[in-house]
Amino acid sequence: MAQRVPAVGEVPARQDFRGRIAASVEGHAFLAVGAVWVVWLAAVFGVVIGGVEAGAITDPLHSWAHYAGSLWPLFTWDYGWYHAVAVSGYPDGQGGPFYAFFPLWPLILRASGSIPDWAAALGVVIAASGLAFLGVAVASPSGQRRRAAVALACWPGSFMLLLAYPDVLALAAAAWAAALVLRGRPYLAGAIGAVAALARPTGFLIAIPLLLVAQGPRARAVAAGGPIAAAVAVQIYFWQRSGDFLAFFHAQELPIWHRNGPSRFSKWPGHVAHAFSVHAWLLIGGALAGGVLVAIVARRFGRWYAGAFGYALVAAALLLGAQSTQARIESVVLAIAVPILGVLWWLGPRYRPWALFATAVVGVSFFSGTVTSFARQALFAFPLYWAVADGPRPLRHPLVAAVAVAANVAFALTLAKYAP
Repeated sequence: MAQRVPAVGEVPARQDFRGRIAASVEGHAFLAVGAVWVVWLAAVFGVVIGGVEAGAITDPLHSWAHYAGSLWPLFTWDYGWYHAVAVSGYPDGQGGPFYAFFPLWPLILRASGSIPDWAAALGVVIAASGLAFLGVAVASPSGQRRRAAVALACWPGSFMLLLAYPDVLALAAAAWAAALVLRGRPYLAGAIGAVAALARPTGFLIAIPLLLVAQGPRARAVAAGGPIAAAVAVQIYFWQRSGDFLAFFHAQELPIWHRNGPSRFSKWPGHVAHAFSVHAWLLIGGALAGGVLVAIVARRFGRWYAGAFGYALVAAALLLGAQSTQARIESVVLAIAVPILGVLWWLGPRYRPWALFATAVVGVSFFSGTVTSFARQALFAFPLYWAVADGPRPLRHPLVAAVAVAANVAFALTLAKYAP
């Protein structure tokens, strides 16, 4: 019997069936990511409101408590600087601290019109956080979307995406630029990547994977050129407005930010020598005991577990030398990010452009001169969540997730105490 030839434009039944299955799977994946985001959003609001009502989060100076009722911790610290830029603009003919803040967020606050700026800011960060979760999931190279969303939700400091800052806009824009370039849409990827560059100083770094992933010279130029052009435009505007070609960099160097760049590394040999002069036998004994424990772990569980255990011991020893509680908290996040970055590189060639991007984000944050705000700035390195989602299974153990959630809750309760 001769087979019926499909008419022009008719989709074969088998192909149509497969398409419906694929669409159904895609829809379920989006629903799963949306559910993760809703739970995360409710949890963050619950922790913040509960912390304020229980007195665990306090504002002794009453400098922020007039914002958003019990949600005032989301409007602390740098929100005041962005609000001041929105109200007064960048100073004409002179530099100063205002030039440390990129213009997209002040423009959004200024455009709020009759809506209170804090209410507009809250609405934007809520919407942008949903887009960030979805973008990180959609761009996932392995297609493990729910896992990527859960990794973002559990990541230390992820609650800071709901701060009234532009960080969440930068993350959402960068993640969607990644998703679009992977789907062969370099023009849209470049345009949305430019939004990330207008929002945060490190936003232009998304040009790295866009350049490496886009197919063809023109696509690469367009995709990577968008964020780079936006970053250059911001610097030109700052130059014309202030009269200082390096207005942003000079603003970053002001003493109020407590940054001294990589020069702090020159102090490490002195710190090590001082530690040995005071606690020599303790350090030697601890090193020997640690070596024995690592050898035992290697013999019983293998080299990977021994390496992880050894790294944890070294990180713990370095944390003991931190000079403040805030430095310890931020250093813990750094200690977590470094091995996850290693996993990202280990995952193979398909992840290399994204590993290079994440390394650049973490490196810029680390070499900025202080670990303060590292946890917030590292949120932009979204391929780290893919490393958790696609890496070794122990990274997704329920106990690891439980510890991460508990740490996130404890970290959130310090919002008004330490600058995020």
